[in-house]
Amino acid sequence: TRENTLFNRILKCYENKQYKSGLKHARQILSNSKYQEHGETLAMMGLTLNCLGRKEEAYDNVKRGLRNNLQSHVCWHVFGLLQRSDKKYEEAIKCYRNALRWDKDNLQILRDLSLLQIQTRDLDGYKATRHQLLMLRANQRAGWIGYAIAHHILGDNEAALNVLATFRKTQEGKPADYEFSELLLYEASIMVEAGQYREALAHIYKHRDSIVDIQSWLEMAGDLHFKIGEYEYSADVYEKLFHRNPENTTYIEKYIDARRPFNDEDSLELCQELQDLYPRSEAPLNYALKHSSGDLFRSLVDGYLQRQLRKGVPPLFNILKHLFQDKNKLEIIKDLMMGYYTSLDENKKFTPDSDTTELPTAYLHVMIFLSQFHDHQRDTTQALYYIDRAIQHTPTYIDPYMVKSKIYKHAGNMLEAVTWIDEARMLDLADRYLNSKCAKYMLRAGMMQKAEETCAFFTREGQAAVENLNEMQCMWFLTESARTYFKNKDWPNTLRKCHEVEKHFIDIVEDQFDFHPYSMRKMTLRAYIGLLRLEDSIRGHVFYNKAADIAIRTYLHLHDKPLAAANGHGNGETDEMSEKEKKKLESKKKRAAKKKQKQDTTNTTAKEKKVQGDGEALPPPISGEDLIKTEAPLEEATKFLEHLRTLSPQYHNTHTLAFEVFYRRGKLLLMIQSLKRAIKTCPSSAEILLHLPMLVKYVETAEVSNNIVGDLVQEEMSRLVPEKNIKDWLAAQEGLNKTSFKHFFMLRCAHAHIAPETTEDQLKAVLEFDLDNADLESCEYVLSYLSYGLLSPDAHHIETFTANSHKTFPIAAAFLPTLEEEHVPR
Repeated sequence: TRENTLFNRILKCYENKQYKSGLKHARQILSNSKYQEHGETLAMMGLTLNCLGRKEEAYDNVKRGLRNNLQSHVCWHVFGLLQRSDKKYEEAIKCYRNALRWDKDNLQILRDLSLLQIQTRDLDGYKATRHQLLMLRANQRAGWIGYAIAHHILGDNEAALNVLATFRKTQEGKPADYEFSELLLYEASIMVEAGQYREALAHIYKHRDSIVDIQSWLEMAGDLHFKIGEYEYSADVYEKLFHRNPENTTYIEKYIDARRPFNDEDSLELCQELQDLYPRSEAPLNYALKHSSGDLFRSLVDGYLQRQLRKGVPPLFNILKHLFQDKNKLEIIKDLMMGYYTSLDENKKFTPDSDTTELPTAYLHVMIFLSQFHDHQRDTTQALYYIDRAIQHTPTYIDPYMVKSKIYKHAGNMLEAVTWIDEARMLDLADRYLNSKCAKYMLRAGMMQKAEETCAFFTREGQAAVENLNEMQCMWFLTESARTYFKNKDWPNTLRKCHEVEKHFIDIVEDQFDFHPYSMRKMTLRAYIGLLRLEDSIRGHVFYNKAADIAIRTYLHLHDKPLAAANGHGNGETDEMSEKEKKKLESKKKRAAKKKQKQDTTNTTAKEKKVQGDGEALPPPISGEDLIKTEAPLEEATKFLEHLRTLSPQYHNTHTLAFEVFYRRGKLLLMIQSLKRAIKTCPSSAEILLHLPMLVKYVETAEVSNNIVGDLVQEEMSRLVPEKNIKDWLAAQEGLNKTSFKHFFMLRCAHAHIAPETTEDQLKAVLEFDLDNADLESCEYVLSYLSYGLLSPDAHHIETFTANSHKTFPIAAAFLPTLEEEHVPR
């Protein structure tokens, strides 16, 4: 009939993304009074409207169509597609299951269901759906591969191997290609995971002619030979790999391990053989530098340094920095470099008896190296001396300016660091790396507006730099911005940036959706399994750890110092301010509000164009003002914390933050668990010295019943404090942590927590500590906690500590005397 023809046209228009034509055909069907309530047409009309960005009309039409035909698999399928477009995956799965009730063998619905199941990690459901697809289309490759992957990610390696072996029998006689090669390597990787090393080795040798990825074959063969003890074969394979890539240090290390040397001398002989084969390769020499010592090391590093300095290799210091862990090697390198410096200055030669006159660039790079070396030893005066001489030597060379900015950064003066990195940037305005590094330093110096203007040179024109960086998921900019806002006690913007990072990680997880069918089609199976595992642990990334750390600390602050009811921005931050400081704060907030209003006005047109262009409404921006008004800051902190506890247990800040959150929530067993994990992860952490006394006092004052929980608490506490006397434990820690200012401060806080009447004496001890024995990081650490209120200092105490620290660290910006705003040089 005419209506059937029109309905088929609607389907074709949807597949070809001709949405307006599809909408026209749907209206033609519905204009017929006989079909004006036709469920499937209404559903398809709703799906088309959804693609045009008209969400409300789309849902109205689909629901209306569903009411008119509840037994239509098309209506339920369309409703599921609508839910999927809004990322309501659980609801979409329910819709697909309802659709399958009326058409249980519909391939398209089963495929869509399987995609959502793997996306939401409903692995058992995914396996069942892939099995059904395999039974319906046993001649399709995707059915076999999907079913094997389902078993693999569920950990049933034997079943996965059986499925792949059965499928491979159907491929016999076909010419080998990349896709079949990937299938064979994927099968071998499952055998390796199952511990079937000999079977995997036999498998890749059997199908050697069919595997086109030679490098992967060699790497797998070398590793498997080594695992089963066939070291000679393993060495031969790694030697072939070394010939393919002489700069790969991993191949060299595994080749030498496979040759089973008895000592370092044998290792160095093997390394020299490789060096003779490829004299220009640096990887064997770097291995030799790592494993040699004494006169041999001096001879090797002497030649290496002269070659690299002669060529002017900028990352030379970073290449050799790992050797400084050995004090003897450190002294040898220092002695050689000082000799080069003196000889080049006097004779323009590396050594007085050398016959070669060096170019001026060699002298320049020696000074740069010596500056970096002294900076690494935190000898700021000497580092600045050498880098100033390097800048005077060649004022147009970028690297000395970058090194000088890094020296000031390590000395704690980010404002001066910004000055010099900006000088470097001005020498090459087309360098994106320098631009980003300069913006990062500006953010750390609190120069938000300047950082945004700097980034704007490389962002999209006609759009605010901050918005464009957010769209590009520029994590470093967001985390550094959050840290700056946190230092400035701008809680709304701090949380806004942290939640933007959280949103980007959510988007990264969502973005894997398109790769599920793609990987099946292109047979990139090993990479696909790696993607699934990466996505499962993506919030273990260091960027997420940074953002979550700042967000949790902000929520803890909001819990400890709730918002002032009067203006919603108090947080107790103006309570101890003078009138002049309050006026400056208000002025700062007004300037920020004006700037935000200007940005919003600038971006309105661009946003409207984007909505009109792709037909999808933009998600509402994250509002920091709404985030700080939460009534349950600890629950919000816990949401970030759970990801850290699950995916970042290797970081000690995860467990110290967990203790702080659970202490405030009164979760005793979780407090004990967090403290035990902190001790296991980083037993030298200073926070443990305060958290354990806090826990002991909490257990003493809390009402713990004499049931299983009470017995468990007593058992765990006896393990944490064997003497059952926290004062004796603290006395023992005093002897173990005499030289560390961080630990000394936390011990003072612990004593004050146990005996509050001694707080004043503990604070006095902190102020009288000999800072000549402290480092910059410890002083900044103590200042941050004093400013937060530990040991109850007043303004005079903080000024005293700042002044004392300034004497020891005169360059550090944190301890510089505060200048009036009008006197700050521009």
